[in-house]
Amino acid sequence: MRSPRLFLVIFIINVSIITIASAQQEQKPAPTADASEQQPANEFSLDIDQVPDTIELTDGSGFSYNSAGRRDPFVSLAQGFEVLAPDVRPPGLRGMLIQEVTLRGIVKTEVGYIAMIQGTDNKSYFAKLGERLYDGTISKISDTNVIFRQEINDPLRVEKFQNVEKSLYPVEKTRR
Repeated sequence: MRSPRLFLVIFIINVSIITIASAQQEQKPAPTADASEQQPANEFSLDIDQVPDTIELTDGSGFSYNSAGRRDPFVSLAQGFEVLAPDVRPPGLRGMLIQEVTLRGIVKTEVGYIAMIQGTDNKSYFAKLGERLYDGTISKISDTNVIFRQEINDPLRVEKFQNVEKSLYPVEKTRR
C-alpha cells in the first residue's frame, strides 16, 4: 500500500523539479560579447525598459460615484455623531448635548411640568416639553423624570432616535 503512494510522491517531486529547471533556462538571457555587461549567474536581475520620472495623476473626470443613499465607505463608523466644539455651538440650552446636562428639579404648573436643567455653563434653564437641545428634544416630563428623544447618526442602526431618561432620584431607581 505504501509503495504506490511513495512512487506518486517521488514522481510529483521530479516533475516539479524538471519544470522549474526548464523555466529557469528559458529566462536566462542570451550571452553577449561584452564581458563587462555580464552578471554572475547567482544574481537576480530585472530588465526594465523605462522608468518614469513622474507619476501622472488623473483629474478624476472619467469616474463618478452615485451613493444612492448608502454611506460613504471611506468615512469611519467610529466617528459617530458630528459634534461641534462647545465654542462653535449655539448659546444656551440649544447648544448643549443631552449627556452634558443634568436634571436639577421639576416644577408643576397649571399647564404641566417644567424641567429645571443645569447646563455645562453652570446655569439653570427652565425647559418645557418639546424644548430643543443640540442632539435632541424633550419628549416627556413627569413628576420624577424627564425623557429626551436623542437623534442618532449611525448608518448601521435601524432607529434614528433613542430615548434617554434622566431622573431626579437616580440612586433610588437603581435600588429597585
